[in-house]
Amino acid sequence: MQTHITVLDAPPGRSEELGGYLRDLLEPMRGLEGCLAFELQRDRDHWQLSGRWRTASDLDRYFCAPLLQEVLDSAWRNGVIQHLQSRAA
Repeated sequence: MQTHITVLDAPPGRSEELGGYLRDLLEPMRGLEGCLAFELQRDRDHWQLSGRWRTASDLDRYFCAPLLQEVLDSAWRNGVIQHLQSRAA
C-alpha cells in the first residue's frame, strides 16, 4: 500500500475558495483505479489531501491525473494556493 499527504495553505481570506477547488477532486480521485481512500481535511487556512493507494503505480497515476493537474494549476494561477507541500510514503 502507498500513501500520500498534500498540505495546501490559502492566503488570508481565501480558504473557502481553495476548499472549493479541492472538493472538486474528491469523487473523481476516489474513482481512480487502485484508490483505497481519498480524504480532504481543513484546519483554518490549511487544507490536507490524503490518499491510500493499492500500488506505487496507482499512486503515480493519481499524481499524473489530468484533473489533479488542472485543478492545482488553476488554483495556483488564481492565487488561492500560498504554499503546497506533498509527500508520499
